Amino acid sequence: MKSIDNEPVLIKQVAGGSQQAFAQLFHGYVNQAGKIIHTITGSREQTEEIIQDVFVKLWKDREKLTQIRQFNAYLFILLRNQTLNHLTRIVTERKKQQEYFKQALEQENGYDERLDILDKAIDALPVQQRTVFLLRAQGYRNPEIALRMNLSTDSVKKYNQLALRSIHQYMSMRVTILFSLAAIRLFE
Repeated sequence: MKSIDNEPVLIKQVAGGSQQAFAQLFHGYVNQAGKIIHTITGSREQTEEIIQDVFVKLWKDREKLTQIRQFNAYLFILLRNQTLNHLTRIVTERKKQQEYFKQALEQENGYDERLDILDKAIDALPVQQRTVFLLRAQGYRNPEIALRMNLSTDSVKKYNQLALRSIHQYMSMRVTILFSLAAIRLFE
């Protein structure tokens, strides 16, 4: 980076708290800094954000500026480090987003697999149990099901209990198998 005119005087004034000197320092370097950062990021918004962060840091640490021998080199290093940190954060965020979407997709696929297992569990039920279970799933109450199927209410209750127990056992066994297979795939 090319040094600006009156840099040593401006640095001394900025260190003393002069906002006007800081504005001159900013305007003297902002275009050079912007070109460098934009070349790396390719984004105007990211460039502006990085420059703002660097100059805020300079203002906060202004008392230390008088200890710096080559301000333009110091500024370049600040810009480089801030840009690298910024890009690292972006990469980290993208990795987190990709991981989140990957997990969401895996959960969705797992949900589909569980629905398939449920369908198979229902299909495996004896006809009476399956019919009672499906009518209950549609919102019918036991007395209504009993009338439709020409059964007693107690029989409907019993068929429903048996259906739920069979479905639970079927699904538990299949889900355990799925998780075991997934674990085996992980360790292959």
